[in-house]
Amino acid sequence: MPIALVTGPANAGKANAVLEAVRAHVAHGENPLLVVPTRADQARYRRELAEGGVALGARVERFEGLLGEIVARAGLAEAPLGRLARERLLARIADARPGLAIALARIVAELETQRVTPARLRGALRTWGSAARASDRERSRASGLAGDGGGEGRDAPATLERVCEVYDAYHRTLAKMRRADRELRVTRALDALRREPARWEAMPVLLYGFDDLTELQLDAIETLGGVVGARLTLSLAYESGRLVFAGRAGAFQRLRPLADAHTELPARAEHYGDGSREALHHLERSLLTDDPARVEPGDAVRLLEGGSPRAELELVAGEVRALLDAGVKPSEIAIAHRSPEKVAGPLCEVLAAFDIPHAMRERVKFADTAIGRGLLGLMRCAVTGGKLGDLLAWLRVPGVLDRPELADRLEASARRSGALDAARARALWEAERWPLDRIDRVAEAAAAGTSALVDVLAGELERLFRAPRRAAAAVLARDELYEARALTTGRRALEELREAARGAPEHACTAAELVDVLERLELDGGEWPDPDRVAIVDPLSLRARRVRMVFACGMQEGVFPAPTSPHPLLTEEHRRRLAESSGLVLRGEPDALAAERYLLYALVSRPEERLTLSWHVAGEDGTPLAPSLFLDDIRDLFEPTLRERTRRRHAGAAGWPGPGKPAGTMIAREAAMLSRAHGGVGEAAPALASRPSTVGFTSAASTGAPPPTIEPLRHEGVLGELSERALWSASSLESWTACPVKWFVERLLRVEDIDPDPEPIARGALTHAALKRTLDALRERTGSARLTPASVGAAKRLLRDALAELEPLHPLTRAPERLPGARRRLAVDLERYLDYAAEQESPLEPTHLELGFGFGDGDLPPLDLGDGVMLRGRIDRVDTGSAGEAVVYDYKGRAAPPGARWASDGAFQVALYMRAIERLLDLRVAGGFYQPLAGRDIKARGVLDTDSGVEIDAVRTDRLERVRVEEVLEACLGAARTAAGEARAGALRPRPDTCAYNGGCSYPTICRCER
Repeated sequence: MPIALVTGPANAGKANAVLEAVRAHVAHGENPLLVVPTRADQARYRRELAEGGVALGARVERFEGLLGEIVARAGLAEAPLGRLARERLLARIADARPGLAIALARIVAELETQRVTPARLRGALRTWGSAARASDRERSRASGLAGDGGGEGRDAPATLERVCEVYDAYHRTLAKMRRADRELRVTRALDALRREPARWEAMPVLLYGFDDLTELQLDAIETLGGVVGARLTLSLAYESGRLVFAGRAGAFQRLRPLADAHTELPARAEHYGDGSREALHHLERSLLTDDPARVEPGDAVRLLEGGSPRAELELVAGEVRALLDAGVKPSEIAIAHRSPEKVAGPLCEVLAAFDIPHAMRERVKFADTAIGRGLLGLMRCAVTGGKLGDLLAWLRVPGVLDRPELADRLEASARRSGALDAARARALWEAERWPLDRIDRVAEAAAAGTSALVDVLAGELERLFRAPRRAAAAVLARDELYEARALTTGRRALEELREAARGAPEHACTAAELVDVLERLELDGGEWPDPDRVAIVDPLSLRARRVRMVFACGMQEGVFPAPTSPHPLLTEEHRRRLAESSGLVLRGEPDALAAERYLLYALVSRPEERLTLSWHVAGEDGTPLAPSLFLDDIRDLFEPTLRERTRRRHAGAAGWPGPGKPAGTMIAREAAMLSRAHGGVGEAAPALASRPSTVGFTSAASTGAPPPTIEPLRHEGVLGELSERALWSASSLESWTACPVKWFVERLLRVEDIDPDPEPIARGALTHAALKRTLDALRERTGSARLTPASVGAAKRLLRDALAELEPLHPLTRAPERLPGARRRLAVDLERYLDYAAEQESPLEPTHLELGFGFGDGDLPPLDLGDGVMLRGRIDRVDTGSAGEAVVYDYKGRAAPPGARWASDGAFQVALYMRAIERLLDLRVAGGFYQPLAGRDIKARGVLDTDSGVEIDAVRTDRLERVRVEEVLEACLGAARTAAGEARAGALRPRPDTCAYNGGCSYPTICRCER
């Protein structure tokens, strides 16, 4: 039994022991196979071996690679049946829903792994039933009741009898198809190696990082090391007698008798940083022990308490941002959560707000990709009738139409005529253009059967992927990787279903079921952690590596430890009664609490310098939530200073947390929200409504004279405050230029209306927030925020999600009867804008969204306009290019003044922002535009420097030479300085021609303007 077992606690040097064994095998001319848990571990240990001089001779695989090697060496002739095909086959046999089919697949895998045949299971169930009925009769006689009594004898095994029927039919179908699923193939391969050990030859196997070995993995280890005689080295995180390892004791006790060598490595502390060694080593050694000693936590262990889930995440982001600013590399930080996919949305949003690069694995649906959405649209049009959106989804896949705008014209025509189903929309198309006969081809294939349909769909999928890349040796861009994954995943799924249909035609899924399968199909997506990003992971992903800083989030009761989830069809009670009555022992589910305790140990033993634990005390709706009891286990290891130094953040707190950032300061986004609430950028101004002498006019009631117009300000205190004001916003200066009296009321008095914000303001606030979230999410999903025909569909879905999430924060209207219409108008306008932006195919990347400058705690200082005037503001969007060029965009409702009229119209915000980008970001600004988001014409207007070399769509009259662009900008800067100078002097005077949108005075009772 040449199994070498290496055990020890975390950080005991087990990895070094295994790697030394790998090097020794290579030095002896052997070709060892190193098996690690994850792809990230695979890449890491390949690199580590190469850096140590073992670039050739050693393979690094995950356990699936080892199982594949076992199957290959066993020489099995049966073709594999994929996971998707197995679930569909079980669903057809059992006539079950997808969720039940997954549960059945889980039972089937367990039975096959333990080599329980349908016949053996049936015999055990009959024995159980007989014993149960006899027990029922005995209880009936003892109680004096007539009949055979209880339902246990009849009902208890009933569910499993049905499972047995499905299991038997499934195996008979596999035999007919001459196929085997994963567990069946591996167990048969292991049995073949047991019969013929020589098939394995002499390849050494070494396993590192596995502590949650499954039954199939244990079977493989026992076969290779205990029967075949392969030289096998296995490391386990295990220490006898410690509660944290109780969940791993079963695997150790099962493998220990098979090992001819057992190396127990002692605990080591040198992996921890100098200032953290005592606290972190004490935590690793004392977790969940009886009567532990208490030590000072120092900065090695920290606690964060949020008043809400978002407040907790903001605390974490503030700490991470401070670490990055202090020089810690992103790859040295990991954010762990028991279920990271459940907090991915808000966590990624908060991290993005703090400009923290991050990466996590995510699941992406096939239907969320362009080719997946297009294929499903084509299928629905051909098979289930389909809607207008299905037809458009297919036509809008890049490359399907040489002129994509034709799909937009079809949509406009169909919506105007009310043709909202695919058949009527197709008729409109074919009345003016060519026939869409590919729909008929798919429909004919569906009528011919599943195999024919799958063949046609596979060809259509290939065509959709190749269409935009015809006659080009295309190198896939980052945002095209999802499409490539969709191609491989969809092709593999269709191949599985095709083979299943050919092998068992009676169980082939229908065309409608095939649509459902592809709708639920998922592909691996997201990004792997890399040296430039903070990793967001689950605790088990950290078990084979150490990290300098670990943030353990979501330490909540009901989250970590996770609640148990018993099998819906095979409960622990079923297993017990089956074993008692028949002797058939089906290994039960692992001890959930023991497993969670080990996960806690694995998590807290990973950091080298700092462990930060966070939780929240209430949900977003204010419902109280309890912290995890695991927190008490950790607090018990340290002096009370750990609890006393807990950093807290209340729900809805305005300031952003973080070392070096005062609690009362605002980052740019919150400052903008406050500024909109006050009608400007939130300049610090006194409340002047109670100062009657501030305004320079006399009461008409006391003189009998006609009401005079307003006069310049005279109050010395107010004038003194104004003369000292240095910081201004572009919107404030524009407001003064439009009408100083309006500026006085809205910006200086800041009189608050008791009515809700006007609908245009509410719509604007929601618009800005939704567009930012949409583009941020698009960047997270595709790697680019640039709108293209390929990404506009995903952007629209993200926009709809953003509008739904953000509308409670920015209500569009307080009138319920107006709300549906307001929602629809905004969604249509913004989707129309996304389509417009995608059509432009700009070479520039949206890099800065809602970029703030001059707010005090941000990265960018205010802009010096000269004459002591400093500018702060928030730029809606800045697109940049690879050569350092930039274009500024400012969203508008409808009006978009051309650059030639900026200074005369008092619309110089974009001009000031162009100067800000040039001076503060050191970029070469090639243009600036006001971008309308509603109205008949949404073409952007502004200026574009024709000497810059930037080619984007722009109105001909907006294209100016650099000299002329400079003249426009300087004129606007001069107008801004003039406005600031007049405001500092308190030079109020009415300007009714430009005060209100349609002319006239906005505040006649204050202004007393005759017009």
